[in-house]
Amino acid sequence: MRNATAHARLVILQWETTKKPNCAVVVDGESLNLAKAALVGKRRAAAALSNDCAVKKKIDQSVEVLRAQLDRGSTIYGVNTGYGGSADVRCEPHEVHKLQQAFLQHLNCGVLPVPSLGGGLADATSSSLKEEWVRAAMLIRANSVARGHSAVRSSTIEALLELLNRDIVPVIPTRGSISASGDLSPLSYVAGVLEGNPRIYCWTGPADNRQIIAASAALQAANIQPTVFEPKEALGLVNGTAISAAAAGLTLTSLHSILSLSQLLTAMHVEAILGTATSFAPFISTVRPHPGQAQVASTIFSALEGSKLATGILESHGHTLFQDRYSLRTVPQWLGPFVEDLLLAQEQLTVELNSTTDNPLIDPATGDIYHGGNFQAVSVTSAMEKSRLAAQAMGRMLFSQFTELVNPATNRGLPPNLCADEPSTSFTMKGVDTNMAAYMSELSFLANPVHNHVVCAEMGNQALNSLALVSARYTDTAVDILAIMCACTLYGVCQALDLRSMMRIFEGKLKESFDKSITVLQEWFGVSEEWGVGARTKIWEYVKVELDKTTTLDARDRFRRIMTGIKAPLLELLGEECLNASDILFHIKEWTETSTADAVILFEETRREYLAAGDASGLLGRSSKRLYQFVRRYLNVPMHRGVIDHPTYQTPAQNGVTSIANGASAHGDEWRKKTIGHWISVIHEAIKSDEIMDVVVECLKDGLVDEEQKLDAEMREMSNGANGIHYRPV
Repeated sequence: MRNATAHARLVILQWETTKKPNCAVVVDGESLNLAKAALVGKRRAAAALSNDCAVKKKIDQSVEVLRAQLDRGSTIYGVNTGYGGSADVRCEPHEVHKLQQAFLQHLNCGVLPVPSLGGGLADATSSSLKEEWVRAAMLIRANSVARGHSAVRSSTIEALLELLNRDIVPVIPTRGSISASGDLSPLSYVAGVLEGNPRIYCWTGPADNRQIIAASAALQAANIQPTVFEPKEALGLVNGTAISAAAAGLTLTSLHSILSLSQLLTAMHVEAILGTATSFAPFISTVRPHPGQAQVASTIFSALEGSKLATGILESHGHTLFQDRYSLRTVPQWLGPFVEDLLLAQEQLTVELNSTTDNPLIDPATGDIYHGGNFQAVSVTSAMEKSRLAAQAMGRMLFSQFTELVNPATNRGLPPNLCADEPSTSFTMKGVDTNMAAYMSELSFLANPVHNHVVCAEMGNQALNSLALVSARYTDTAVDILAIMCACTLYGVCQALDLRSMMRIFEGKLKESFDKSITVLQEWFGVSEEWGVGARTKIWEYVKVELDKTTTLDARDRFRRIMTGIKAPLLELLGEECLNASDILFHIKEWTETSTADAVILFEETRREYLAAGDASGLLGRSSKRLYQFVRRYLNVPMHRGVIDHPTYQTPAQNGVTSIANGASAHGDEWRKKTIGHWISVIHEAIKSDEIMDVVVECLKDGLVDEEQKLDAEMREMSNGANGIHYRPV
């Protein structure tokens, strides 16, 4: 089952790689991966052309092959011919440099904000690609041409990497590429900065104070000489899939992280809803051995280790609905195929990062020049279409789980909308529940494929085109929405776990109170101790069931209904043994009234104490505990107390003094009075910035340790069994 750990290992490796921003990425055409692209794109790590003589030799040979072919008068596409559907025109030998400039000119046609009078670009990010994508694309393009098939000089590659290392990043239009003859127009802006075009703009300056200036000014300020492109160099820089691959790679890296988080959130839901670990038992995946299913089941099963809320394998949880609903029970089967899809997408993009996506292609070993279509980015499109479908599936799962969690008909005893105060005047998660539906609808729309919307382009020449960048952009939007859904889920499930913890404390106090009150009944009616033992069991079983049924009622109505309902089982019990029948109804009425008042006092006291300083950590499995503490302690996102947390709310004044209720203190609690959206936004920022990934990775590592231990135990069992010793690890 080692394949069942592939995704967890990938996420751990990627995270640990991106935690090393001081490590320079070596550009050798062979060893680039998505983690390194993210390291440069997101963390601004440096990159350098390999010092390996073999790498530089291939680069130099490709330049020499091109020069020799031109000296022989050969016709070479894009070097002494027109482009695309205009390749039927030829240029004179002395005009090959002019042709490179004409090539860039027709591609610098994207739409960006018009330069303001101050020399910058107003609202550039609204219609330009993300800087992190462009940085990653510069790295990827350098890696591709460093393979020595593009006749791009080492000095030009080094100039490109110097721009990257100096954080001079082209402003590139968001739209305009069909990703067929490469991302021609977007990459032309990279080449435009290299040549110092005064009408091409770039981001410069420190990360916290980025400014947009003309490429010519940026090069001058950095003391970098503009590049004069030799034959084919502009084409070599532009005719490739680097922009699509960069956007796709960074988006997929984020999606991998969210996929892991979504599995841990499922474990939290299992605990919050008092579910069972049986759904994730290893045996189930052993008899249906899809590696993705096994991975998901293993991760969730490991996450539940130590839980005092979820029941264990083959243990009955005793609820009316004997099995957990599909949103929990079938998560391994639901997510598993998408784990496999994303691993395939990872492989496709990794190959793309280390491919030559140019045209024409030069074989430096033989001197041959090939004309083909490696710039067609359908591999990137394929990876993104799978990724966007996976995002929709994750979102659907989170939506279903959240819907069931806030609904008292399905959440096994939690209050409606997860409100901590009275349900008649508090609707904590109701708005979030509606928001989740909006997010889900948009996510489902985005899941539609892009590749089937291809239209013929460029004089009929580009009849097939990949739309890879379009697909990557929509996938990135889908991942953004999914991150919001994860934030809503984490906020909601932490609230649910706190409510569950609070009720556990209350139930312990209530049972103790009932035990004492049954003793009073024994004395009133003169019944035996044996009767008292049976009465305690039967009455408590009834109360437990009714507690789950009455969560929609305010405290006083709730416990009045429960205690009134106790009369029937109590009379049945007393009818068998009580000798003083004339006093039964009077004493039972007195007992129920007293018990009702006591239960209300106990509940309000427990709620007040928990809202002031409650902590669910002691009940949680190891992964849920980590994520819960990350939210409550690290992010300092508190449990929602109810309407009292509304920023403008004040409790009614008594004798001229505004009261503080539901766990609030007279001083120092104003920080809690934020909107619900504010606290979800805090969690969302931690997800978007990858701040949460330290916790997620630690949880995944726990699962790997479990898998290794299980495998070792199986190997020992097989070995000992071969010697006649049948060892079964405990």
